[in-house]
Amino acid sequence: MIYPSHFFFFIPWRIYLKQLFLILVLIFPAAFAPLSAQIQKEELNCYLLTIGPGKDLYLWFGHTGIIIEEENHSQFYDFGNFSFKSDHFYRNFAMGRLVYLKVGVSARAYQNYIVTEDRNVTLLKLNIPSEKILEMKEELERNILPGNNTYLYHHYLDNCSTRPRDIIDKALDGQLKDATDRDAGTSFRGSFRRYTSHSFFPDWLLSLLQGRTIDSPISVWETMFLPDELMKQLSLLQVKSGDSLEPAVLSTRVLAESSRNRTIPETAPSLAVPALLYGLAAGVLLMMLQSLSLGERRKSVFVFLFVFIMTIFSLFGLTVWFISFFTDHLVARENINVLMFHPLYLVAGFILTRNSAEKLLRFWQIQGGLWVLMVLFNAVYFHQGNLQTSLFFLSFLSCQLLIVKKPFHFGQKPS
Repeated sequence: MIYPSHFFFFIPWRIYLKQLFLILVLIFPAAFAPLSAQIQKEELNCYLLTIGPGKDLYLWFGHTGIIIEEENHSQFYDFGNFSFKSDHFYRNFAMGRLVYLKVGVSARAYQNYIVTEDRNVTLLKLNIPSEKILEMKEELERNILPGNNTYLYHHYLDNCSTRPRDIIDKALDGQLKDATDRDAGTSFRGSFRRYTSHSFFPDWLLSLLQGRTIDSPISVWETMFLPDELMKQLSLLQVKSGDSLEPAVLSTRVLAESSRNRTIPETAPSLAVPALLYGLAAGVLLMMLQSLSLGERRKSVFVFLFVFIMTIFSLFGLTVWFISFFTDHLVARENINVLMFHPLYLVAGFILTRNSAEKLLRFWQIQGGLWVLMVLFNAVYFHQGNLQTSLFFLSFLSCQLLIVKKPFHFGQKPS
């Protein structure tokens, strides 16, 4: 006898599986809906997390990233990661080939960590439609996949702030760029010095190592290489919503405030007076060493100290030349400061060992001539922002020309 259930075995397997699948879809439609359709039904929110300047030099400019909030999870997308322990980090850094990482981490875990760092932390909720946030999420997820999760860092054009800026602008259909495509009344040098001018020597060092390429006028859009500027411009932005305009930022939350409470100036101070004073101090020190190293009663210890200082000057000059001419640091190209910082200061040390005041005077006269050439050429044609370097060497070289021209030997009566 053939029972009805036996007909089951005569149904082709493909037909059976297809029927089973259709039955399951009818009973549990949500389980078989496309992932994107499921996400669209959830409420998606987008935030910009901005972290203020930190204590260490590489943290002075702040940090930022995007948070995508879903129903049960929030992800922080970070474009500012690097590791001192990565392969050939210091060599790549010296050569201007710094590779940064793009990562995604738990937003809650990152916020819990960053609020303990004694830095300002601000969270902006952005006015972006859910379908656009979904597109952002898909793009951000592609960014952190292996093979896509690295990029070649550029100080001003491609960094941890410009990457989120571009993604947010795309989600806003270009409205952020349209609103900020105007002259900012500053340059990259003027912008970064707002964050470094509180400390003279780091400010001067970072400025003198960079050439005139960062002195051209920039737009407000370009100032958003700084995280604080990205936050500021989004807070000011009005976006289209139908026939009306709405704020691009729905809400602002301050998650933490720094105890240092350092105010970032609207424009960077010139620091002209400190440059003159430090140049004078260095000039007087070197003047004393030369005075004690020339003549019949010269002391070998002072000769050694002078030669040592000139060696340091030469090594630093060699570093400036190397960075300017032989690396991929594009911001260091076309640097007029190579006329002042060069490897030939060791020549002055060699001349001093020969006890030749006349030749030493000639060396400093040549260096003074280079200073005049630098100032005139820069004022007429080059237009590089190097006021600190110019004023430092003005007072420094003045001391050398005076003491060598009319040497006075300490411990002796002037003849």
